[in-house]
Amino acid sequence: MSSTSYGYSVARDRWRIVGPPELLALVLLIGVVCWLVFPRDLAGSLRSARMDAVTLSYTNAWLRAKPDDFGVRLVLARNLMDLGLLQQAEEQLDHLSRHASDPSTLATQAWLRSRLPFVALMEIPARQRRDDPLWGQSRAALERVDRTTLSLRQLERYAEMALILDLPDAAVQAYRQLAARQAYPGAWYARGAAALLARGQYREAADEYLLAMASQENHYGRRRYFLAALSSLESGGLIREAAALGQRKAAPFLNDQKVLYRLMNMARAAGEYQLAERYAILLLKLDQGLGTP
Repeated sequence: MSSTSYGYSVARDRWRIVGPPELLALVLLIGVVCWLVFPRDLAGSLRSARMDAVTLSYTNAWLRAKPDDFGVRLVLARNLMDLGLLQQAEEQLDHLSRHASDPSTLATQAWLRSRLPFVALMEIPARQRRDDPLWGQSRAALERVDRTTLSLRQLERYAEMALILDLPDAAVQAYRQLAARQAYPGAWYARGAAALLARGQYREAADEYLLAMASQENHYGRRRYFLAALSSLESGGLIREAAALGQRKAAPFLNDQKVLYRLMNMARAAGEYQLAERYAILLLKLDQGLGTP
């Protein structure tokens, strides 16, 4: 046997010894070395990547090499939560709470930790959730959240969680904060109003629609939310309150036939006949072209 063929035989036998686990470890090692030599935005890549066994192993290997990469650790914790691996996610959050000092990192860590019991609760059939201890734990965790530290997306998710946990007032406060940080806030106030209306909080819903109305820059937007506020009170059988609200807020709409007709009928239903007559006269003037432009 030649030395060449012997060397080939030995190399082939060595290759046979290397099984799938060793190959995976080798691939991971090469990958980590490449990342160390050619640093990239791993956290950004993980946000868009599908978390599977290989990605999880790769990320853990990366964190063993760079334990202070808190951006990657945050993304890993979030992905583990999405996979339902809550104990592993909590371990990552514990590491962050012990070692991180950046306020933004700690705020995100606190937000993810507050979601842990909620994520666990969602694994339980809906009809059993209120009777499970996780229900109270989830509500308590959400109520401890400092909403001022949340991003827009986190605030929106906070509101969604609050509604599921039957905390509509907390959801409305989140929607108000979202509205305050948007160029077009009306839709956020309206979402809060809809949440309150669904729970029979008619006066509170009307207040949110009025906030939406005040945020509008054009007549049609203001009219839309004004009528929605009136409808909220009507839905609760609060006709006299609706008529009173209409009278207080009617000034910008006295040249609008649609609004006047609605106010006239509402005043009649509330027994406010003199007020209904006033609206009728204004309608007649508009029909005759005598209204103030």
